[in-house]
Amino acid sequence: MLKEHERREYLKSLDEEKRRAEEARFQEMRQKHKEHPKINVPGSRDQLKEVWEETDGLDPSEFNPKTFFKLHDTNSDGVLDEQELEALFTKELEKVYDPRNEEDDMLEMEEERLRMREHVMKNVDLNQDRLVTLEEFLKSTEKKEFNEAGGWETVDETQVYSEAELQRFEAELAAQEAELGRRAEQLRRQHQDLQEQQVRLDAQKKEYQQAVLHMEQRKTQQGEAPAAPDPGEELKFQAQAPHAAPADPAAPAAPAHAPEQNHVEPPQNQQPPPQPEVQIQ
Repeated sequence: MLKEHERREYLKSLDEEKRRAEEARFQEMRQKHKEHPKINVPGSRDQLKEVWEETDGLDPSEFNPKTFFKLHDTNSDGVLDEQELEALFTKELEKVYDPRNEEDDMLEMEEERLRMREHVMKNVDLNQDRLVTLEEFLKSTEKKEFNEAGGWETVDETQVYSEAELQRFEAELAAQEAELGRRAEQLRRQHQDLQEQQVRLDAQKKEYQQAVLHMEQRKTQQGEAPAAPDPGEELKFQAQAPHAAPADPAAPAAPAHAPEQNHVEPPQNQQPPPQPEVQIQ
């Protein structure tokens, strides 16, 4: 649906002449895309035998479902998981989609691969655990549909939606786009508010820094020492007599004359005491 919606929106953007040319080109590419070999039904005998012959390189007359299962159980866990099933459809998809062709959409190819996988899961996975066991696989080969040589219609050949469903899809898509636009506008306004708040915070921060700087300058000026005098200037001062310390009334008065000390002179002509004689024998 999205692909068709985008195509229609693109056509709306063109003038009448270009729109007709684009429509003609679209129909031409669509017809070229339909020109491809027959697509086998996924999971049918013809589809599996083609893988057996072209991918595995085995004789198609010796096709054996049990051997086929073991060959493609690549991790040998006893089941075919979604990835192992999808690998079985590569040969069929290459019949329809070629990356070198402008008319072949590789995104559509992956969508087709998923359709094929779900078809096999629906008809083979009996317990719906998203895994195909050997028993389930062998039972599917016993069904009547397994041997029918029918063809598979690709997604572009199948009308998977009606015009009414497409219109509902476009309405839902428009509502989602409107909601996204509303949220984007809210985010834009919130971003703008945050920017304005940041500008105010930056201004307040600058004012605070200037105030702190001014206070530091004032403290520096108040804490400076007085300037030293110029040595070239003459120092002028008056000499003053020293002041006597005031007398303590409680202290005793000093005597008018200090008492004379007795001076004893040593006796004259005093002889030293005699020394003892030492006799040498």
